[in-house]
Amino acid sequence: MKIIWIDGTFGSGKTAVANVIAKRINNMCLLEFDALQKEYKPNSISDFFGERYPEAKRYLIDALRNKILTLIQGGDYDYIIVPIALINDYCNQKLVNTFVDVECYHFILTASEKILYQRIENQENRDVDLAKTYFQTATIYLKNHYSDAVRIDTSDMNIDSVAEKIIKMIK
Repeated sequence: MKIIWIDGTFGSGKTAVANVIAKRINNMCLLEFDALQKEYKPNSISDFFGERYPEAKRYLIDALRNKILTLIQGGDYDYIIVPIALINDYCNQKLVNTFVDVECYHFILTASEKILYQRIENQENRDVDLAKTYFQTATIYLKNHYSDAVRIDTSDMNIDSVAEKIIKMIK
């Protein structure tokens, strides 16, 4: 079992890259963090009114952690790929640190700030205000954490090229 974290700020291409990888590798489970928001509802008032970005909602992080544990225990997949912005200590503790005994690959997708803002503006189904509000916080967190992660500058790469680069590293 291998866990592949596809990390990065808003607009870095996490979900698009993860989808391409999931289509090209057999026996892989794509676990989309964004989809959990539709499946799980807050358990308390503080969960409901907490930070606006999903990665700050502890109940969603806990639900993702539990889903990953269930998939590992089930043993049905060789790979779990998770596109998510691991941009706070709770994500780091509950997700990255929980799975230290599992073979993990952590990729952080980056690009120039100008390109990231262009992508945010052009993305469908994106809360542009939310992405811009938390952009700097996410960028700073990722720069100061995860020294062992592989950082890929996607500024001059298309989605397929990024996916191929990651596939070569995890196979």
